[in-house]
Amino acid sequence: MTKKQRKNARKDTSYVRKQYLCSLFYIKVYTLLTGQYMAIVGPSAYFYGWEVIQYVFYLLDAYVKQFPWQVRISFTIIGLCILTMLQVLILFLNRIIRRKRDQRRYDYYQKRFESAFRTVLSEPEKISYEEIEYICKTDRSEFARLDGRTLTHLIMSLRRELGASIYIPNMQRLCNVTGVRAHLENRLVKGRNVEHVLQTLITLPIRVSEGALAAYTGNKNKQIRELARSYFGFCSKTEPFLLVAQDVNEPFNLLYPITFHRLCGWHLAKGHPTPHFLSLEEHSDNDGKKALFISEVPYYGTEEEKRSLSRFLTTDNPQSCIAAIRAIALIGDPESENDLIKNYDILFPPAKREILQAVARINTGRQTEFLRQAYLHSTSHNTRAVALSCLYNYGEQGRAAFYELSRTGLDDNQFFEQIIFLKNHSQESEA
Repeated sequence: MTKKQRKNARKDTSYVRKQYLCSLFYIKVYTLLTGQYMAIVGPSAYFYGWEVIQYVFYLLDAYVKQFPWQVRISFTIIGLCILTMLQVLILFLNRIIRRKRDQRRYDYYQKRFESAFRTVLSEPEKISYEEIEYICKTDRSEFARLDGRTLTHLIMSLRRELGASIYIPNMQRLCNVTGVRAHLENRLVKGRNVEHVLQTLITLPIRVSEGALAAYTGNKNKQIRELARSYFGFCSKTEPFLLVAQDVNEPFNLLYPITFHRLCGWHLAKGHPTPHFLSLEEHSDNDGKKALFISEVPYYGTEEEKRSLSRFLTTDNPQSCIAAIRAIALIGDPESENDLIKNYDILFPPAKREILQAVARINTGRQTEFLRQAYLHSTSHNTRAVALSCLYNYGEQGRAAFYELSRTGLDDNQFFEQIIFLKNHSQESEA
């Protein structure tokens, strides 16, 4: 017998074996779906398919009817409980199996890709798609066959671990190559776990299709709507700040300031202009939004906006006043220091403490006496503590005035001791 004949014989044997197994399967199914009722008197009755279930049901019903209604109800409740427990057990086992399977898959992906992904994300310059495939030793077609959900979890864990050291453009390219971006877009289009997907996009962050995100900017769910509207500017190439202007009077969640600050930095890094923050502040009726727009001026505002911050020191909105003081401190303009000192006496205690910290941060070396007088004439214990702390860190003159007050000042020995202890402790920690 030739090699070809042996090969054909094996094929024939395999075909016969398959046909035999199929026949056995059909016989078993036929047996399950076929029953016979053997009558004591008269001919027997044959039934098929659904009739088998009906027969079993009627048989049980006839058996149960001989008992009182209390027993029948008890049987029904016990049966339902057994079915429910079986269903819960199946779901529980299924969840355990899925979790173990996902963990094995994650461990495999982590062992295979973690080092390569870390190299790509830590690179301070842009890497081409071909270089990413070479570093990962996997091309796009192979990534497409892998599980996008597990790859997303792996990249998210690296994002949390590496933090600010990640080069964002490489994050976008890595997610494009691995199919994570396509996976998240697909979940948005199908409406699966949308809130979690939006939080993942904001955390990474990567850009997705503007159309996939626009459908959720008017969602009935408040949390989903706010997340989609706050992230829309990252994905829009035509009107990135359109929804920001529309929502100037709307309340916002804790995530909004972070996404708004990141959005402005994103467009500034790309060479695109940022909005006029003080114009947004004027059109807003929300005190929190007003303070948010003012707080962005030191980072992305124009020089004209930075010079205009002093006018908010006398505003009726306490949040805007404090935000303006902090913004002036971040800018560090010595000319604005005089405006802070000029308005010190007319402001409320929290704003006074912010001014003291701003003066210490600007640190021109000319306000030692101002800090000293702020300590001596303040009626608030908290304000005096802040004044002493600022004086201690205000150069050599401030340190000398601090020790002079410790000998001749008010009865605040506890403040002096705490400030000295904390300063020494911080120096030991740095050493």
